[in-house]
Amino acid sequence: MTKPLTRNITALFRTATPSEIEAGADWYRDAHEIAVSMAHNYCTTVEVSAGVLAALSPLQSWGANVNLAHRFLAAGGLDAGYLKANLKKARQILAGAPIEATLSGLKVTNFYRSVITEGAEGICIDRHAWRVVTGAKSIAGDIPSLSPKRYAEAAECYTRAARILGRETGLDLSPGQVQSVTWTLWRRRWWSVGAWD
Repeated sequence: MTKPLTRNITALFRTATPSEIEAGADWYRDAHEIAVSMAHNYCTTVEVSAGVLAALSPLQSWGANVNLAHRFLAAGGLDAGYLKANLKKARQILAGAPIEATLSGLKVTNFYRSVITEGAEGICIDRHAWRVVTGAKSIAGDIPSLSPKRYAEAAECYTRAARILGRETGLDLSPGQVQSVTWTLWRRRWWSVGAWD
């Protein structure tokens, strides 16, 4: 089953222009720079600011995620205005709790790893990354619960795709970079299709 799913990733990646590949491959580097800027502005560490970004990421667009993280850090924590459980995690991280243990959850923890390492580590499988794996052409329909086994299978598809595409292109692509390139392509092309079904 992995090979056809990997082909969905490589097929989408191959449609990217050089500028789309560059922008997608730099996505986590840009996110890391935002975390660096937040750390500087709010007198904390890059790890803490990236942890807050990750904790506040579920069900958010990237722009809303960044804005909420800025507000959260500027206020020294928030108690309302977002998911209570995630605000609590962000407050715990800000107070010095171990970041990955506090974040928990494969998607959010891998998002944190991707931001902190500029895409070198971590493979963030969210609903859009899952739809890339399955070759979906719209957001219509539910996605299955991403159990640890299913998450690992999807992550392995991105790992295999990175090896294949690296050989083809001569680029040193991490699985996280392949995920970010295809994620941006998929959202740009298919986000509006079925968005309101």
